[in-house]
Amino acid sequence: MKKWSVTRNLVIVFVLLELIVWGTWSPMPIQADTIQTQAKGSAQKPIKEFQSSTKYQVNAQVDPDKHVVSGTLSVEFPAVDTSKVYFHLYPNAFRERSELSQPNWRYELGDDRIPGQIDIQEVWVNNQSVAFQVHNTILEVPFPKKANQNQLTHVRLSFELKVPKNNGRLSYDDHAIWLGNWLPILAVKEAAGWRLDDYYPIGDPFFSEVADFDVQIRVPKEYQVATSGLESQAVITETKPKGVRLYDIQGVNIRDFAVAVMDSSYHSLTSKVGDTLVNTWYRQDDDQAAVQQLHDVAQKSLRYYSNSFGAYPYREYDVVRTGGFFGGMEYPGVVFIQDRYFQEPNGYGAAVVAHETAHQWFYGMVGSDEIREAWVDESLTDYAAMAFLTQYNQKLAAPYIMRRTTLGHLADSYTSRGIVAWQSVDKFPDWKSYSDLVYSRGATMLWELRKAWGEDVINEALRYYCSNHQYKNATGNDVIEAFTHVTGASAKPYFQYWLQLKVDQEKQAFQWVTDGKGKVHTK
Repeated sequence: MKKWSVTRNLVIVFVLLELIVWGTWSPMPIQADTIQTQAKGSAQKPIKEFQSSTKYQVNAQVDPDKHVVSGTLSVEFPAVDTSKVYFHLYPNAFRERSELSQPNWRYELGDDRIPGQIDIQEVWVNNQSVAFQVHNTILEVPFPKKANQNQLTHVRLSFELKVPKNNGRLSYDDHAIWLGNWLPILAVKEAAGWRLDDYYPIGDPFFSEVADFDVQIRVPKEYQVATSGLESQAVITETKPKGVRLYDIQGVNIRDFAVAVMDSSYHSLTSKVGDTLVNTWYRQDDDQAAVQQLHDVAQKSLRYYSNSFGAYPYREYDVVRTGGFFGGMEYPGVVFIQDRYFQEPNGYGAAVVAHETAHQWFYGMVGSDEIREAWVDESLTDYAAMAFLTQYNQKLAAPYIMRRTTLGHLADSYTSRGIVAWQSVDKFPDWKSYSDLVYSRGATMLWELRKAWGEDVINEALRYYCSNHQYKNATGNDVIEAFTHVTGASAKPYFQYWLQLKVDQEKQAFQWVTDGKGKVHTK
């Protein structure tokens, strides 16, 4: 009882300090009369030789007034030995249904929400119309005949998306629509079968493989877009007299394609980090000091992570002001940042941008199973943000690191409840347990290792991890293997102790740290 009382008081004092330092907390066919322009920007250059075998083509039209996106999607992929193929229809999670009144959904979506969904109108497989089925967030597409293993399969579908309004990744306000996880995406097929996971209300319940995207987006001419692709290299066509602007945008070796559609109240700060354009999109009435701070963090963190973990492989990175409850949300080449961080300079806003930028490596370049092993991307990402903030601004770094490490050490209290960091997102009872374990516990695990071995050793392990798994999906065991590689001794006990809360591994875990310290400093 006394021990719990001390712990509780520590947490109360810590939270009060956090509030003082940070502020509040929450984790159409083209007409004949056209004008074509080529957007300015550097040419894309390949960083690492890789050619995706899956290719998407999207033709979409956005109606900002009706909050509707309609169009077609085609995907070409290697034939699979199966009679069916599956796509995720994530927007259907936001249909009107009783589950959305549950606490975890209400935390994510808010109380003032408007339902939305994606309707699939017709599907063709290899130019043959097929009778498809929709099972909430899963589209089941039958093959008209068994696929030939030596051929590519081509699926084309038409859709209409009614964008929901809520506090999530897919929503809108009076000035913008942000489209996260909006497109039908091929499900991952593993040896054990297709991954047809639900859209859970905790974490980022997504899992995908890299592909090439060729996306045409039509918007009213007064609107502009930021995407996962290279809009700086987009061919932009304006049609008269209807006043429609068509963007033809490519994204290579990315695992999703997110879009923000913004009206003329949005402006951008643009800089270059190496060959990469960095754009921070804000509204004209935002606080300029806050905007400049977020842009500065985006640039400098991108450079820091490139030097630490391996070169950033894409030629554009967009930081976009949106609504939302989430602080920030990552997608390849673009991140959505909650509007309140653009209102005044805020230490936590800087940390959010640093965190989401690190996701470009841990989720973007190197994918992982965000459903069954959420710690793989979130723990590595949050450690990276802590490391960047330490050298960027100690005053900003200190409260963020204190929060993470305090909660990370207290998270062993979850042992008695059978809740650990290394488990599927559907096993977490609430957002707090997910955050305490997947973010704080996992990041603290790496921070403690950094204190023992130094930054260079951690970077060596993470560079090894990124280099070996770039454009692939890695696992938790791959992370362990990277740290085993650095020391020459199995890192498994250390990771089991921290992430699976196996107290019987504590002695072995810290012996590995001690033994490893001698090895890594005598190489």
